[in-house]
Amino acid sequence: MSRLLSSIRDLILMQTDVNKSVDLAEVYGAILWAADKGIYDDPELEEILTARCMSRLSVDEIHSPLKDCIHLISEPYLIGGHTRLMEQLSTMHAEKPALLITRKSAQSAIERTQGFFSESTLTSASTPIEKIAEIIQCLKPYKRVVMHIHPDDMVSVIACKILKTVSTAKIYFVNHADHVFTYGSSVADVYFELSTFGRRRDLKKTISSSKSFLGIPLTSKLVPKHHSLPNKNSTLNFFSAASPFKFKPVKGYDLRPAIRKVLTEFKHSTFWIVGANPLTNTWWWPIKLRYWNRFKVVSSLPYESYLALLERADFYVDSYPTPGGTAFAEQLFNGRRCVGLRAPIQGYSPADNLKSESVEGFIDSVFQGGNDRAVIASVLAVNGYEAVKSRYLDCLYEDIMCANEMEKHVAWTGDISVYEQPGKITSAIPPEVVSRLIEFDKKFMRVLFLELSATQKIKVALKLARLKVSELLPKKSRSGKA
Repeated sequence: MSRLLSSIRDLILMQTDVNKSVDLAEVYGAILWAADKGIYDDPELEEILTARCMSRLSVDEIHSPLKDCIHLISEPYLIGGHTRLMEQLSTMHAEKPALLITRKSAQSAIERTQGFFSESTLTSASTPIEKIAEIIQCLKPYKRVVMHIHPDDMVSVIACKILKTVSTAKIYFVNHADHVFTYGSSVADVYFELSTFGRRRDLKKTISSSKSFLGIPLTSKLVPKHHSLPNKNSTLNFFSAASPFKFKPVKGYDLRPAIRKVLTEFKHSTFWIVGANPLTNTWWWPIKLRYWNRFKVVSSLPYESYLALLERADFYVDSYPTPGGTAFAEQLFNGRRCVGLRAPIQGYSPADNLKSESVEGFIDSVFQGGNDRAVIASVLAVNGYEAVKSRYLDCLYEDIMCANEMEKHVAWTGDISVYEQPGKITSAIPPEVVSRLIEFDKKFMRVLFLELSATQKIKVALKLARLKVSELLPKKSRSGKA
C-alpha cells in the first residue's frame, strides 16, 4: 500500500471522533475508486467502523419486518447507467418498491425516481452517526434491501450492517462498480454479478456472501433491420459516444489505429466521437489534423442533435479501451450495425462477440452485411429484460442463485489489471475529494502530490484553485444571475 493510502487508513483508525473516522473513510474510498492501486475492497475497515458506530447507537430489535422491498441508492442521476439499472429492476417487482436516497441529489433526478418507486425518501441528517441512525430507521420496516451505492459510501454500508444485527432483513448488493474499488463486501447476503469482468475482479475481494449472476437488462426492444453490403467507395458514417476517459489509450490499448484505418480505407467515410473533449483530450489531435473534415470530436450535443446524428450512423463503434457497458448491445437491438475492438474490460454482454481482436479484423467486419443472428439471440438470453427479471425475482423471492451465463457465450480475453497503477497516480482524483482530505490534515497535500504524476499535479492544482475561487464567489455570481 502506498504511503498516502496507509497514512489515511491509519488516521481513520486513530480518530477519537467516529464521525471524523467515517468521513475520512469515505475520502479514502473515493481515492481508491479514482485510482486503481490494486485494492478493491476493505471489509476489515467496514467491520471496525461498524463496531464503533454500534457503540454509539441504540437500535431496537425488529423481529418481523412487514413491508416487502426498498432500494437504497447513494445518489440518483438523470443520465447514467447505474440509475437506469436501478429503475429497470424496480419495474420487475409485482408492486412498486420504495426508495431511500442517502446523499444530496439533484431535485430533477429525485423527481424522476418517483415514477418508478412507491415513495422516495431523502435523508436529512448532517453527521455520519445521525445519518446512519436515520437510514436504519427508514429500512427497519422492510424484508429486503437492494443496495445501489457509490463505491465510497461507507455510511450506507455501516447502516445496513447494523440493520442486520437487529432485523431478519436480507441485503442484496448490486455490484454497479464491479471494475473498481467499492465498499460493501462484508454487508450483503447476496452479491449480484453484472459481468465477467466483475466476476474476475471479485476474486481479488473478500466477499463473505452468496453470489448470483444478474446481468444488465436492455431497455431497447429488438428492431430487425436490413443492411446493404458496403464497399470501399461507400459513403459511410461511423459513430461512437462515451465519457472522455473511456477513449484514453492505456498500456497499448488504443482505438486510434482502427480509426486511421477506417478513414484511410474508406475515402468517403466520416468518424464521429461524441463525449470527448477536443481541447484537453490531446491524443485526438494528430488524427484531427490529418483528417480535419472527416474526423469529428465534440464534447456534447443537444439531445435532439445527438439522436439525429446517431440515426444517420451506418456503424456504431463501442468506446475503447473502456467499453460502454451495455450501450453497444442497446444499439445492436436498435438495429444498427455494431463493430468494435474487443476491450480489456469486457463481459457485460454477448455483443462482445461482434468485436474484433485486431484492427484488420475490425476492418473485415465492416464488409459484412449484417449483425450475426446467433449473437443477437445470445444477447437476448443474457441481457433481455425477461431473462434478467427471472434471475432477479428468483433470487429475491426463491433464494435461487444463478451462475454467470456470460461464460457460456463469450470466451474471456480481458485484462483485469489494465488500469492498475503500481507507480504514480495517473488518473484524475476529484478536487472535492482532495479538498476534503486537506481539511483533515494539510500535510496530506504534500504526500498526495508526491504520488501524483506530473500531469495530475498540474490538473489537481488548477482544479483546486478553481474550486476555491468558486467557493469565494457570491452565489448569484456563480449562477450567472448577478
